[in-house]
Amino acid sequence: MDIKEKAKQFAIKAHKGQVRKSEPDKPMIIHPISVGMLLEEYGYDNKMIAAGFLHDVVEDTNYTLEDIEKEFGSDIADLVKGASESDKSLSWKERKQQVIDKIRKLPLRNKLVIAADKVNNLEDLMLFSQKKGKIDFSKFNAGGVEQKWFYTNLYESLIAGEDSNIPMFVRLKKVIDIVFYDNKDKFLEDLFSDNIDYYNRLISLNAQKIELQRLRALCDLSKPFVIEFCGTPRTGKTTILHNLHDFFKKGGLKVSLIEELTTSKYYKEKLYPQIKNLGIDKINICLIEETLKQLQDVINHESDIIMIDRSLNDRMIWNHRRMIENDMTEEQYQQLLTKYPAHSKELIDKYNDSTDKSMDILQGSVAEIYRLDTTNITPTESSALIAERIMRLMRSRYIDNLNEMFNK
Repeated sequence: MDIKEKAKQFAIKAHKGQVRKSEPDKPMIIHPISVGMLLEEYGYDNKMIAAGFLHDVVEDTNYTLEDIEKEFGSDIADLVKGASESDKSLSWKERKQQVIDKIRKLPLRNKLVIAADKVNNLEDLMLFSQKKGKIDFSKFNAGGVEQKWFYTNLYESLIAGEDSNIPMFVRLKKVIDIVFYDNKDKFLEDLFSDNIDYYNRLISLNAQKIELQRLRALCDLSKPFVIEFCGTPRTGKTTILHNLHDFFKKGGLKVSLIEELTTSKYYKEKLYPQIKNLGIDKINICLIEETLKQLQDVINHESDIIMIDRSLNDRMIWNHRRMIENDMTEEQYQQLLTKYPAHSKELIDKYNDSTDKSMDILQGSVAEIYRLDTTNITPTESSALIAERIMRLMRSRYIDNLNEMFNK
């Protein structure tokens, strides 16, 4: 394997079982991997990327700089040394002052590895704080005033003698200003000045979305997160669905949207002319088979999220109604009920239902059910509530996958 992959696998082994200090449900290794990926994103060389993967190994595991040099050579060992604190016996302030003084004299390559480490740490803190609505340093060894002192002086040491317009330095300065100097988007803040609670909620939703994108980039999931939406007519379901599609897509996630089959152009112009003379029982079966086919086809594409306006479960609910109205025999219905919930359970992660009916069908056919009464709330509020619920579930799924990947 190349030096990058070797370093990544070494780091995964070294940090096995460790967790993030600020968010202990996350494996610690996602930070070093993210640092290496950040250096790769900015086009730096393979040794710097390898050092990004390895930068916490000496500080946080039993491996030494000698081990790193033996495995990866003196250049990578030097980059890791530059990103490591030398004397853990000193007080927090003394150690950080040593770091500030040391960094000022380091070569640019060392400084960029350190900057990538700090960018990732501070962006994680920023997103965590934006999700919660406040900055919390309780999990750290020093409070906000001390952290502000450290990061401000560290940045000055990093750019000493260097071009401060180097993109990595610009990104670090931006996140320092947001976290420690409350540098907000004044345009948006003024735009929502009459509804500051809604503004803060948008900030939280956006932070959750960015976190999802970052977690998804680390996962090796083979299937996208699949959500089926169902609701009675004129409840705002389609509007909500399109709101969510736009929200996730603008966050950089790959989103697919499957429209309702029987109102689609494809159904009206192609499928219905082929099946209209088959009889109601065979039409019902054709519709559910076509629904299954569409879902399976989209799942085979590269999407992070698939949203469906009525799918297998909704079709089964309609078939239940048809059985009650004698458009379908009970035997036919039971045959369908035996077959399709199994397909749904395999393909659909989440079901969003705005009614209280048909829970018996849904309980055995999806992983999660979320019922939302949209009678007295706007589509915007409904979209926000659903987005929050979906993102919590996706976050849990991604972190479960990462723990499985890195701690097996």
